[in-house]
Amino acid sequence: MLSGRALILTALFLICQFVFLNQRCSPPEPGGSSCPAIVSEDGTHPSIQKRHRVAVATTYGVHMDVYMSLVWTLQRVMDRSQTGGTVEVYAPFPFIFDFRTVVETLRLYRGEVKKPDALIDAINHNMGAGGIDMVVLGTCEIDLRSPWGESLLSAWDARDHDHKFKLICIVHNGPETSPQKTIEDFSRRNALRILPISEHVAATQRRSFLTRADSLDVSVRSAGYEHIPIDVHVPVLDIPAAVDKSPLRILSNVVIQGNFAHERRDYRNLFNDLLRSLSEDPKVWGYLPLDGENATYVVDTALRVAGSPFRLFFVGSGTAIQIPQELENIVLIRSRLNYVDFYAFMSTMDISLPVFPANNAYYDAKASSTFAMAIECNVPILVTTRIRTSYKHVDDDRAVVTRPAAMREVDALRALRTQDASNFLQRTGNSWDPATVQAVENMMRRGWVRSEEDFHAVKQNIWTANDRVVERLLGDI
Repeated sequence: MLSGRALILTALFLICQFVFLNQRCSPPEPGGSSCPAIVSEDGTHPSIQKRHRVAVATTYGVHMDVYMSLVWTLQRVMDRSQTGGTVEVYAPFPFIFDFRTVVETLRLYRGEVKKPDALIDAINHNMGAGGIDMVVLGTCEIDLRSPWGESLLSAWDARDHDHKFKLICIVHNGPETSPQKTIEDFSRRNALRILPISEHVAATQRRSFLTRADSLDVSVRSAGYEHIPIDVHVPVLDIPAAVDKSPLRILSNVVIQGNFAHERRDYRNLFNDLLRSLSEDPKVWGYLPLDGENATYVVDTALRVAGSPFRLFFVGSGTAIQIPQELENIVLIRSRLNYVDFYAFMSTMDISLPVFPANNAYYDAKASSTFAMAIECNVPILVTTRIRTSYKHVDDDRAVVTRPAAMREVDALRALRTQDASNFLQRTGNSWDPATVQAVENMMRRGWVRSEEDFHAVKQNIWTANDRVVERLLGDI
C-alpha cells in the first residue's frame, strides 16, 4: 500500500506529465488526436509530428523526379500519422517531358501544382496555426539564389516564435554551389535542414560545414554550421516492370544514361577500348570484320548470337556526341524521350554504365541520376568499389555488377557477354595478380543478371530509409 505522501507525489507527477504532453502534442485543430504520433510502416519508432502543412517548391524547370519522389514519401508517411497532414507543390508546370503522366500514374501527388509565384503569398497568408510550417526547396542551389532567398527570410522573421517554419534544402551537389550568405542566415535562426539525394554528397556537405565552423572569420564561425542537420533522401520511384527478361539472354543492350557531356562521361576511352576489342575479335560482339577503309562494323548474321549483337545506347539530351564511323551501327542515340518512353526503353536494357572520368565530381561532390534511373527500371549497374563506396544506396550485389578497377568497362562487358574472362587476364598480365584474379572470378561467378525480386528488395530498403528521414523531418528530430 502506498502512503498518503507517496500518493500525493504520484498524483502530482501524473498531472505534470499530462500537462507536458498536452502542451507538446496539441492537435493542430479541434477534434484531432491528443498526441499526433507518426507510426512507421512496421509499427515501430513512433515520433511526434510537429509539421503538418508542407510546401514543396522550386523555380527550376527540371528535377521533378527528385522533389516529387519526396512528395510521394511525405504523403505516405503523413497518411500513416494520427493527424495526417497536407503537401502542396509550387513548381513550373506543365512538367517537361510529360512527367505529369508519371505523377498521375504512380499517384505521387494528389493535389494541384501551383505556380511558383504563389509560394510567398501562401506562406504569408496564414502565419499562425494551420499555416505552412515546412518549406522544401526542390533544387536549393538555384532556388535560394532566386528572390525567394530574401522573401523566405522575411516571411520567417515575420512570424511569432510558436509558428516559425522549417526550411529544407534538397541539394544535388556539394556546398560550394549554394548561396552561403542565405544558408548562414537560416542557420543562425535554427531554421535550416539540408537534404542531399545521395550519401556521398551528404558527406561532402558535412566536411565543408565543419570546416566553415572553424573559420577565422567570426561572422562565418558564428553561423552554427556544425549544427545544421543533414539527412539523405534518395529519389527512387516505384516504376512498374515493363519487360519480362529471360535470365538466359546474352548480354547485348548496354546503356549510358544522362546528359551528353564529355566532362561527365569518359566517351573517348570507352570508344577506344571498344574499337580495340572489336579489332581483336569482332565475332564475340556479333559483328563481321571491317571491310576496307572508312568501313563500319556490320552484324554477322551467320553467328549464333546474330539475334543479339552488342549495342551501346546513349539515352539523354545535350550536345551531339561524335561517334567513330566504325561504331555507327553499334553506338546508338536516343535523345529527349518523354518520361514514359524513357522508362519503357530503359527497362529493356541489360546493364547500365556510369563511365565517369577518373577525377570527376560525381564520385564525391555531385550526385548522378544514373543510379536511381537504373534501379527504378531494374537494370543492373556495372560499377567499381569506388562507386559503391560513394553511392551507398547501390552498395548491394542485388543491384550492381562489380568489376575490379584494373578491368575497364569493355573488358568486363566482353567477359560477361562470353562468360569467359581469360582474354582480359592473359592480355593484360593480370593473371599473375591474385587479388585481381579473385575479383574477376567473383564478378563472373555472380554474373550480370539480376531478378525483379532482387531489385524490389533494394528499392524497399531505400523507401524504408526515406520514410525514416521524413519522420525525422516532420518531427523536428
